[in-house]
Amino acid sequence: MDFPDTLENMKILKAEFVKSIVVYEEANNDPLPEVCFIGRSNVGKSSMINSLVTRKIARTSSTPGATKLINLFNIYYESKKEKKSVLFSDFPGFGFSKVSRAVSKSWQAMIENYILKNKKIRTIIWLFDIRRDIDELDEMLIEWLLENNLAFCVVLTKCDKETQGAIAKKKRLFDTYLKNRPVFTYSSKTGLGKREILSYMANAIE
Repeated sequence: MDFPDTLENMKILKAEFVKSIVVYEEANNDPLPEVCFIGRSNVGKSSMINSLVTRKIARTSSTPGATKLINLFNIYYESKKEKKSVLFSDFPGFGFSKVSRAVSKSWQAMIENYILKNKKIRTIIWLFDIRRDIDELDEMLIEWLLENNLAFCVVLTKCDKETQGAIAKKKRLFDTYLKNRPVFTYSSKTGLGKREILSYMANAIE
């Protein structure tokens, strides 16, 4: 499903790193609405965040599975001629084969604990490398998101590396799994999809 493009403008004014945490209780008591970024290791979460805010605030790593903390960022923006703020939360990547099962389980518990306790979350951005196939772990995540009635969208990343035909095929595949959740295409290198995702977030935050 494509999200209806309402052309809502979200002009990024400033972005800054707040802190890294492990559990929800360590987060600030700030009432800001929140947008979560989740996905597999090496899917390009940090690159996407940097691309969206046009600033290098999230650190990228060449070692998949290296990040084990939830990184929080304050994003200041303008929408409908009003200056506003939102919190971005960048979650550790999951599903990296070289990470031990025990560590992987602890990451899963950390993510579930944070999301289910946090009432300020307006939407979850699930990044998915378009070159990958959907596997059992992805199906479990879809089931968990739907069972908990969480607001989320799927962003197919690294679309500059695929053909238009392959992109359309993968979007149709996700449509068979999701219940009317939007699916976006994105490239941090070319800026493909940036306007649409900012518009989606602006509407979700409202």
